[in-house]
Amino acid sequence: MGEYMILVVLEHDGQRLRKGALEAISRARQLSALGAIAGVVIGENTQAVAQEAAQYLSTVYAAEVGPYTPEKWAEAAYAAAQKSGARVVVASGGRQSRTWTARLAYKMKAGLLEDTLETSTDGQHIIGVRYSFLNRVTEKQKAALPVVFTAKPNTTPLAEPAGSSGVVEALEVGRPPTVEVLERLSEQKKGVSLTEATVVVTGGRGLGSPEAFAGVEELASTLGAAVGATRAVVDAGWRPYSEQVGQTGKTVQPNLYIALAVSGAVQHQAGMNKSKYIVAVNKDAEAPIFKIADYGIVGDVHQVLPALIDAAKKLKD
Repeated sequence: MGEYMILVVLEHDGQRLRKGALEAISRARQLSALGAIAGVVIGENTQAVAQEAAQYLSTVYAAEVGPYTPEKWAEAAYAAAQKSGARVVVASGGRQSRTWTARLAYKMKAGLLEDTLETSTDGQHIIGVRYSFLNRVTEKQKAALPVVFTAKPNTTPLAEPAGSSGVVEALEVGRPPTVEVLERLSEQKKGVSLTEATVVVTGGRGLGSPEAFAGVEELASTLGAAVGATRAVVDAGWRPYSEQVGQTGKTVQPNLYIALAVSGAVQHQAGMNKSKYIVAVNKDAEAPIFKIADYGIVGDVHQVLPALIDAAKKLKD
């Protein structure tokens, strides 16, 4: 049994920590009154990422379990929790974490708080605040220790290095239930990650054709932004599902969200309405997107978009 009270499961891309991992470390530090913090890096070839993580945490476990499956991640996180003695496990929110955190909570006989905006403790419980009702309201939940919780992306400041290097320890992980991976497809995505972007440019069905997304991509590239899409665009096959923003897609919270020919149905708003600034372009003055936009342009997107690209290039110059 270890001496740690909090364990952070560190998300990474195989080479470096992801932004969500640094947010999760920040959340753990906010609860440091409960006790010390350890981390775990799970996957294959974890040593380099674990060494990076040791800049932030005094102890980091490296669990070599091979390619991702929910069962292996849950088993590795459980092994790390057992070795460290942690009663609180923190992870970054997202589609992948949803597939293994419930399994971990079951193993630990712990409460599960998902996609929290902020967390606190009274010493015996973890209190989490999260969005509900399509992000229109917030609700407060309380769970007695032990607790597994995830931090909603882009809601927490990134952790700074601790100032001294920690220790990396290899972690032995038991064999999880047998799962055979028949095929693994990895989409080759260029540009900025949608969930980590500080600027997002999203195109809607009102663009009229998949070819019109060339302008969306150009504006995004000029601004150093990620490209997003509405469900209608994805359903039409114009853009991949990985770019979908909304209730059934990804939730983003950038500093700037530019919605081009996006009507702004409530399901789409659920994925982006907490953006710091929202700029909307739509020919329909009654489009719902204008109700939440900070700046709106009523006009033909095919005329407005080239002007936005030109303005962006001038700013860049």
